[in-house]
Order: sequence, then C-alpha cells, then structure tokens
Amino acid sequence: MPMKYVMLKLESGDPLPLIFPEFVQHSQMAQSVPAAVMSAGRVFLEDGRLVARGGSTSLGVSSREQDTEVIEGYLDGKGVIQGEC
Repeated sequence: MPMKYVMLKLESGDPLPLIFPEFVQHSQMAQSVPAAVMSAGRVFLEDGRLVARGGSTSLGVSSREQDTEVIEGYLDGKGVIQGEC
C-alpha cells in the first residue's frame, strides 16, 4: 500500500520529507510544519526499490525526480539533519 509524502524546504535550504498514511491529506501534513512545500505525492515500493511519484491536488504540486533520492537518503541515515538523530 502506498504512503503519501510532502517534501518541505527548511530555513537552512535542506529538504525534509514527511511520510504519512493515505487517510491524511497532503495539505494537513504540510500545515503541521512551518516550512515551504517543495513537492508532494506518494511513495511506492516497486521491485524492491522505493519510488516517489504523483502529486497532490490539495497542495497543487507534483513530485520531483530527485524526491526518491532525498527520501532514500533519509531512510539510509545520509540525509538526516545533524543533531536530530
């Protein structure tokens, strides 16, 4: 089952992916963090690989090609903001 995501841009300029269940609207999640929305969509597991695609009608944005890489970096611990671990 796919999960939704919103990619936010922090004050530092770093992207921050928020991944959440289908029953939550993209706009509700985006409003929970004071940061600019960069993109949004859904995260799928395809052939053992994570793929971010689609978009959000409630935010009026689409996914970006680099979203998959950013999300994978956070899951691998490479994109985690220092001091938040």
